[in-house]
Amino acid sequence: MKRLLTAAAGLCFLAACTSEPPEPGVAVPSIEDPTWSVACASGTTPIEGVGDLELDCLGDEAATAVGPGGQPLVVVLWASWCGPCRDEAPEVEAFFQAHGDQVDVLGVDTADTRDVGRSFAEEFGMTFPSVFDPEEAVRIGLGVPGLPGIAFVNPDGTVAELVAEPGVTAESLTETAESAFGLDLA
Repeated sequence: MKRLLTAAAGLCFLAACTSEPPEPGVAVPSIEDPTWSVACASGTTPIEGVGDLELDCLGDEAATAVGPGGQPLVVVLWASWCGPCRDEAPEVEAFFQAHGDQVDVLGVDTADTRDVGRSFAEEFGMTFPSVFDPEEAVRIGLGVPGLPGIAFVNPDGTVAELVAEPGVTAESLTETAESAFGLDLA
């Protein structure tokens, strides 16, 4: 695990990925008055390292307990200002469309602003729920050095696998979920 995080930190550096939002005045994607709104469902089990955490749903602003709700959960850390997150958004959506009946997906809009995060979700047609985490509590709790990051969480809240490097695809998400959760998602 330590080697994975060290390698991920190096890859994030090479990809100009950071855990910090851009400096003031740096352009970020924006859509005027985003209409994106996907409701969240509260989890029932805290995630190891994250604990009992409640965040606002990015879509409807309802308080949402972050954690699995009875089936495996894929937690996707993203932000509008994260270049690799833009590349991965369609891949995560394709994974969710293909396997959302067997594996829950929860996006975590990290160190962002609500409207710009909603614009990002709208731009990429995200149909999976996301919570709003401006203080980066989930990223820090999981020990992810920078964005993007994906945690594969068992129904009991333990983290089965952590991917802290850019470049995931729908296929690699499927393979990792099958391995981490012992599922056949074909």
